[in-house]
Amino acid sequence: MEGRKGRLIRSLRVRLCLFISLIGVLFTGLFCVRSYDTALEEIEAYVDEELSQIASVVIDYGLLIPKRWEEPLFRHGFLNQGNYLPRRGMREGIAVGPVPSLGDLFFRHQEIIIAPIFSNPGEPLYLPAGVDDGFYTILIADKRVRAYVATNRSGVRFVVARPMALVESLARRALLTELFEFLFLIAVFIPSAVVLISLMFRPVHRLARSIYRREKSDLSPIVDEVPSELDALIDSLNRLFRLTYESIRNERRFIADAAHEMRTPLTALSLKAQNFDEKGLNDEQLKKLQGIREAIRNQQELTNALLTLARSQCKDTGSAKYEEIEVRELFIEILDALGELADAKDLDFGVAGIDVPKVYSSKSILRTVLMNLCSNAIKYTPAGGKVDLACFIENSHCVLCVCDSGPGIPEPELKKVFEPFYRVGADTSKIQGTGLGLAIVKASCAEIGAQCRFQNRKEGGLSAKVFLPEVKTHAGD
Repeated sequence: MEGRKGRLIRSLRVRLCLFISLIGVLFTGLFCVRSYDTALEEIEAYVDEELSQIASVVIDYGLLIPKRWEEPLFRHGFLNQGNYLPRRGMREGIAVGPVPSLGDLFFRHQEIIIAPIFSNPGEPLYLPAGVDDGFYTILIADKRVRAYVATNRSGVRFVVARPMALVESLARRALLTELFEFLFLIAVFIPSAVVLISLMFRPVHRLARSIYRREKSDLSPIVDEVPSELDALIDSLNRLFRLTYESIRNERRFIADAAHEMRTPLTALSLKAQNFDEKGLNDEQLKKLQGIREAIRNQQELTNALLTLARSQCKDTGSAKYEEIEVRELFIEILDALGELADAKDLDFGVAGIDVPKVYSSKSILRTVLMNLCSNAIKYTPAGGKVDLACFIENSHCVLCVCDSGPGIPEPELKKVFEPFYRVGADTSKIQGTGLGLAIVKASCAEIGAQCRFQNRKEGGLSAKVFLPEVKTHAGD
């Protein structure tokens, strides 16, 4: 038998869930990566815009950029006084104090700096001489710096720079945001996809349960609403049901015709056996004659049962002729027909109660059902026992019940007793029977839309209940 793992591998729903989840994860991941790249580009553009705006303010508003920031006037941190400062009152080579440097971004922990493009003495050259105006990313103290080189209206060149730490911080934040969004989307998308696919497959499961709950004899077309993709499958199943029904119907007609044809010769044999002159026969010959008569009688009973079963199975549900039935009169007919058989075993065969005087159903079919149920009860109830008929309401259904004080039926075999030719304890039972009585009961009940259920009684014995659906009941005579 196929295991659960094998069923999961073959499951279309599982495959569809995995495929959609994989596609969702892939596209969500690509979307998050693209969003991260876009955010990073926007952050870098923001930093570049900030630097260029600062440079524009310096240029447009004529902010002072000292001449000493321009090569070759600036030499090793000192000014050449002859080229820039007045000689009077100052000595040559006087130091003029510190000059801003790109290294101050980290050594003095500044966020943004405006400095000459040349480094202070002892510092590495961050930007080469003659570099064009524009944006550059340079490395200072093993850290990335974004710099913008510009030239003011006086021809003095300067650089506006800031560490890339802000960009990296915002990038990390954007990355974490996209990662959380990715995980959130996956946590929402995959369960949602599984739930939606499961909901989409509910009509299929509902159809499967509907077919599974059908009776073996129910070959009616499937009319359930299903997705259009299953139309071809439903059409194929309905065609199979139709062909199977026609085949079974033909077989039942053949059995009915064969049984009918067998009745004539069996009747003739029975008459001849009954009219056989017993005078002059010894005991052994009389015993053989009695055996012949018994065999003919058994064969007639089997033929009649086959004919009744075939006729019941060939009829459609609801095709029976319905009428108002007096339950008391129906029970009296059963008692009269089987009274002698019950008396022969000294059984208490009677009516326990009639709570519903009248029912609306097919009298001939109900008579057939009750005759077979009572006949079985009488056969299997030990001598001196009891068989009762009753009519009452149970769970809003009118119920015709046959109860006996016999041995009952083992629980595992309760569902098998309606199968044709199946007999409880057939190999060891000494009770004669065809094994078709309960099959006739089931077919007859199906013909009028009723159900027959057996239940072992706690006090001993068996109760056979026939539930009549949608039956008109009358409270009085």
